[in-house]
Amino acid sequence: MKKLLIGAALVMGAILYSGYYQALEDGDIETILFIKKHPTWQMRFHNIHANDGEIREVERLTDEERKMIIDYCRYRLGLDTALRTQDDVERCSIK
Repeated sequence: MKKLLIGAALVMGAILYSGYYQALEDGDIETILFIKKHPTWQMRFHNIHANDGEIREVERLTDEERKMIIDYCRYRLGLDTALRTQDDVERCSIK
């Protein structure tokens, strides 16, 4: 029973603190794994900077796109943003 509880705790920790997104690298789609800065049940994220030409003007983002960027920024990079300016979008990129 003790081993089962330890195993369940490890699985929950892995889910809460690990995430991934997919990026186009040299013509192939790669899965990029990362450790989240904050725990969440969400595991799949969307990095708009991972694929060239995908970045859009902040004024033209849909509510869904805005939420995806805010989630990526918070959980992948540890940045809380309201995503009001183009600089906020650029700040969410990994250099």
